[in-house]
Amino acid sequence: MGKKNTVSRSTQRHPRVYVSRVQAPPRISRNADSIRERLRNGAKTVVVDTAGQLIELDDKTFASAGDEWTLRFTAGSQARIHLDSPLSATAHIVVTDATTVEVTGQVHVWAYTHATVTAFDQCRVVAHNHAFIRACDHSAVWADDNVVVHAYDEATIQATDHAILALSDGARAVVDTAVVVRGPARKNVTMRDA
Repeated sequence: MGKKNTVSRSTQRHPRVYVSRVQAPPRISRNADSIRERLRNGAKTVVVDTAGQLIELDDKTFASAGDEWTLRFTAGSQARIHLDSPLSATAHIVVTDATTVEVTGQVHVWAYTHATVTAFDQCRVVAHNHAFIRACDHSAVWADDNVVVHAYDEATIQATDHAILALSDGARAVVDTAVVVRGPARKNVTMRDA
């Protein structure tokens, strides 16, 4: 009587099947209505590419959004953002990839990779990786990794890691030793304690 050919005794190999999760490409928002709709529907990350058009966002844009989300401007987008009151600490506005953004009121922005941000009023900017920042009024900037900051009025800057600062008017800075400071208000600099 012959033996049954079972899987454990089979000499035939079954092909291996590799399963991977493929994420759908992110949906791109191109205008304020699309951003508002995506945030209202609970999106955690909204990627924005304005295709060279200037968009304007304000408190109404974020009124129906949850408390935890990221709005990421990319691909050379252009935007103006004004907020009368700050967003929650878990809501993030990120500016990357040669995007240009002007912020007023109480906006908190993270800027990376050649982004340009002009900040007025009491805005806060955290800037890394070759970003260019103009800080005016009472805005505050934390800069590192080759960021260039032009500060005016009563802006305050904290800078490290090869940042370059140009200070005017009453702008002040706290810096590490690897920071270049220029401008008529360069006397308004304090060295950070080591």
